Amino acid sequence: MPKFRYLALASASIMVLAMPAGLAYAASAHPASKSKPVLTVGRKGGPAVKKGAKLTASLVKKTNVTLALGTVITLTCSSSTIKAKVTANPSKSGKATLSVTGWLIKCPKSVDGVTLNGVTAVNLPYNVTVSTAKGDPVTIAGHKKSKQLGFKASVTAGATSATCIFTAASVSGHASNTGNKVSFSKQAFALAKGSSAACSTFGVTTATFSATYGPVRDTSVKHSPKVFIR
Repeated sequence: MPKFRYLALASASIMVLAMPAGLAYAASAHPASKSKPVLTVGRKGGPAVKKGAKLTASLVKKTNVTLALGTVITLTCSSSTIKAKVTANPSKSGKATLSVTGWLIKCPKSVDGVTLNGVTAVNLPYNVTVSTAKGDPVTIAGHKKSKQLGFKASVTAGATSATCIFTAASVSGHASNTGNKVSFSKQAFALAKGSSAACSTFGVTTATFSATYGPVRDTSVKHSPKVFIR
């Protein structure tokens, strides 16, 4: 009996001593994942863009906004700027959210015999989602279903003037760390209530929007560093 008792005590001692090593191995085999913010400043994987940060981006150099108003008028606009505020930049969901607070577009004053009196955004602010899913999709939508995102174009052709309002439930683009840019291609808009009857007479009942903005910068940080996506 004493012999078997000694062996049992020895086995128990070995198990107690081995337990911490086993736990240490498990921890090393399955290390705790480090949280990474969706948007960072300065470099990919850098400091997180803070909630409330102000972001801005103009057109990528040597590019334009292309606005096709129906099949009648195509505007090539060389100046445009988007301003936004970060509302959330989480580390787990893979999605950051922003609010577009400003969208400026400057277009030529005359094209194809039509005088353009201006293009302005309507129903600001807009809600933005930036995702780390494949392709880094970016979605912009109105802040209410009844307040869709869009723009207003005031045009004059001969003796007829018209204000045409175009809206969409949402538009989709893609972000890229190459050039810290966001691109939109042929996003569709439809003529909305409040537009002049003459817009239909002109044949302008739809519109498409294409543009590439970048680099996106965080102007709330010193030197306005570029913004990267995880």
